[in-house]
Amino acid sequence: MNTMQLSARTCTFGRPLAARRSLPASTSGRGQLVVRAATAVPSQYKNVSPIGDRVFVKVDVSEAKSVGGILLPSSAQTKPTQGDVVQAGSAKAVKAGDKVVYSKYAGTEIELQGAEHVLLKEDDVIGVLRSDNIAELKPLGDRILIEVAEAEETTQGGLLLTNAGKDKPTLGKVVAVGSGKTDDKGTVVKPNLEVGNTVMYSKYSGTEFEGPGEKQYIVVREMDVLAVLA
Repeated sequence: MNTMQLSARTCTFGRPLAARRSLPASTSGRGQLVVRAATAVPSQYKNVSPIGDRVFVKVDVSEAKSVGGILLPSSAQTKPTQGDVVQAGSAKAVKAGDKVVYSKYAGTEIELQGAEHVLLKEDDVIGVLRSDNIAELKPLGDRILIEVAEAEETTQGGLLLTNAGKDKPTLGKVVAVGSGKTDDKGTVVKPNLEVGNTVMYSKYSGTEFEGPGEKQYIVVREMDVLAVLA
């Protein structure tokens, strides 16, 4: 079983923990919940060719059972936010066959030949998965992969903190750096960070992951990194 897990702003490899790929729902009538379904491509069409820098991804199948083996109804099944690139249009950082993680509510969901797909902009792809170990994720664009520092167990006065009372850490070590963001002139601007830097980042930014040994990681954009500590 894969060990990478996503949390609420979080993505997981294999089985997202709490992040759901469901589209925002709306209400109508007597409080009835209306959920928008994926666009079904007529059966006579076999292929979808993305235009521009869009990528067409076949979504990994969601888990049909809970950890305890209980069969889940369709409404309760966790939707993954990862999949395999089928076609990549003019995208430069990803290609057909890549396993990718993408932003939770990004893209257009499409059902093709009975399988779930999503059509995304290249910028919505967080990174390319090269193994089951999140530490080996290749972040794209100006994104930074950070190993999160552990939360403090006690206050400055020496009081023991419960899990609920621990401050969420916003410090960590840079594990991988994307190639950079393309400016208006088409020039790729590399991030001003290096692997090994200890950084402080915005508290509610990024996409969180849990790796082997319950080690915590987060992928943020360079603009969400506040400072380098030394």
